[in-house]
Amino acid sequence: MRKVILLFISIFAATSIFSQEAAVWSFEQKDNGDGTIDLIFKADIQHPWYMYNTTQFENGPLPTNFEINQGAEFESVGKLNDILTPRPKYDDAFGMDVLVFEKEAAFSYTIKRLTNEPFKVEGILIFQTCNGSECLMDEIDVSFSIPAGTIDQEGIRTIKNDIPKENSTSGQSENKANQGLFTFLLIAFAAGLGGVFTPCVFPMIPMTVSFFIGGNGKKRDGIIKGLVFGISVTLIYTLVGVIVALFQSTDATDAMGTHWIPNLLFAVLFMIFAISFFGAFEITLPTGLANKADAKADKGGFIASFFVAFAMVIVSFSCTGPFVGSILAAAVTGGLAIKPILGMAAFGLAFSLPFVIFSFFPSLMKKMPKSGGWLNIVKVVFAFILLGFSLKFLSTVDAYFGWGILTRALFISIWIAISILLGIYLLGKLKTSHDSDTPFVGTFRILLAIASFSFAIYLVPGLFGAPLASLSGLIPPQDGSTIVLGSSTVSSNGSASINEPSKGLCGQARYATVKNRAPHGLPSYYTVEDAIECAKETRKPILLSFKAQTCSVCKVMEATVWSKPEVLEIIREKYVLASLYVDDRTELPQNEQVVSQIDGKLKNTLGRKLRDYQLSRFGVASQPYYVLIDSNQNVLTEPVGESSVEEFMSFLNSGIEAFEKAQ
Repeated sequence: MRKVILLFISIFAATSIFSQEAAVWSFEQKDNGDGTIDLIFKADIQHPWYMYNTTQFENGPLPTNFEINQGAEFESVGKLNDILTPRPKYDDAFGMDVLVFEKEAAFSYTIKRLTNEPFKVEGILIFQTCNGSECLMDEIDVSFSIPAGTIDQEGIRTIKNDIPKENSTSGQSENKANQGLFTFLLIAFAAGLGGVFTPCVFPMIPMTVSFFIGGNGKKRDGIIKGLVFGISVTLIYTLVGVIVALFQSTDATDAMGTHWIPNLLFAVLFMIFAISFFGAFEITLPTGLANKADAKADKGGFIASFFVAFAMVIVSFSCTGPFVGSILAAAVTGGLAIKPILGMAAFGLAFSLPFVIFSFFPSLMKKMPKSGGWLNIVKVVFAFILLGFSLKFLSTVDAYFGWGILTRALFISIWIAISILLGIYLLGKLKTSHDSDTPFVGTFRILLAIASFSFAIYLVPGLFGAPLASLSGLIPPQDGSTIVLGSSTVSSNGSASINEPSKGLCGQARYATVKNRAPHGLPSYYTVEDAIECAKETRKPILLSFKAQTCSVCKVMEATVWSKPEVLEIIREKYVLASLYVDDRTELPQNEQVVSQIDGKLKNTLGRKLRDYQLSRFGVASQPYYVLIDSNQNVLTEPVGESSVEEFMSFLNSGIEAFEKAQ
């Protein structure tokens, strides 16, 4: 009877998950006539679902990928590429702009024929779809029959999932994407204004404006010269963005975001500029270039305004270089090719704006603050900021090689030290060689010092396991380097601290890795079997947490709901936790591999086995998904997905009540 029930559940699971379409795939192939063949993957994506593109982001969502089974009849040319243009979407959980497709997606994978005979190309298409409240990771076995001649053969494969009845969140996603780009442009604009208030630029404002209003003394000519100057500066900086964008592609963006070489270069660049701003040395471009621009500017006329702008850009490089480098670094790692262009245009517009305004209203220059030591303060403050951001790139290098040197605790500690030193500097208690003596500290400096000290205090809880969700996109993820006050390796109540991610409630946990760890230092197992054994020993119910490293909704749940003390307490005290990562690629030993009851295929990795278990046992393939069971695998209460703190607490308490009644 039990087998009949399980069979019925499996059939129901298979039919329920395919009740509505989330993405419909079609496959084509195109012989290019030069020995290469394009394998084409097309998807019709159902509202409100969206799919990630092929860009691999460090600690980001799962990109669409095709793992091909290499054969002797062909060889791969490159990797899976986007055919259509994805749109940017800001992901709060990952703290970055990601690239997604809505309604439709298309990808291509090119192979080179090594034989004239017909052959087959097989592989696995891996992709992830989300809808704002849940994510679905899936893998499709794909096969192409390549004949000796040109064909246009199509195959159809449908991936389906239950679409929730809640209202679509695509409008919110659109707003967040626009907000992410708007924030970047706002920062670039602010950086342009900041570049004006540096020792290389601010003293040149009166001299430059006097060039505009000089000559025949006509106000109209002065305004035109000012406009030409402003447009020229904006175009010059935009051209820098265009050059960067021309060398940027999906592959280049991938490398910029994850490879150690560009990240190390950005880190070194930021450190060099920071040391320069502290006054150790000055960075300048060749003086001959500036002299030639000055010579052209001396000829006068409206065209001279362009060369004045060009000379300004050159001679101010030692001060504006860090601003420009910061914007380009943020742009090329953001996954959007047009970002460098828009960012540099915003920077150039803001940088030239004060000059243009003074050309319209020259009398305003009388109200300008005089040049002085405050200009050096601006440089030093930015030096501290550059030093802090250089750690972001160093942490990517550290993560790339898996060294574990720049841990989360060390990263946060350095940021705390930088913030405290910045606050002390702003209060005038710390000086550089270029600083002048000031009789008193102004109100604005005091406010900035308060902000700097406040930021340092905000970071302190991060040393003791606090998630610091608002900074998750900048600081390293939880890695066991932080400590929990009042807890040892294993606390008196049997819970493991965050320094022991491999420990479960009853002992060692298999398949625990640096990435696969329970949140907030909770003791956890990573297979259902191990959790059941511990539940039998402790006589506790089991919390099955189906999730993925690339699931943004899962990260949001753990950062906003699981982090609450009342939630952590009940999980730690009342449950055996099983963190089931459906995207874990660990190869299972042969005796642990299973054949799926749904598709009859061998599940040889931990993630595939867990994903098949979730689908066949509970009829759901999306994450996050939380199920409460006892040691006999009886479901204690209705499973839940994304939920509020109140809903999740009610879910946990209901499971405890049902478990106690059954005893």
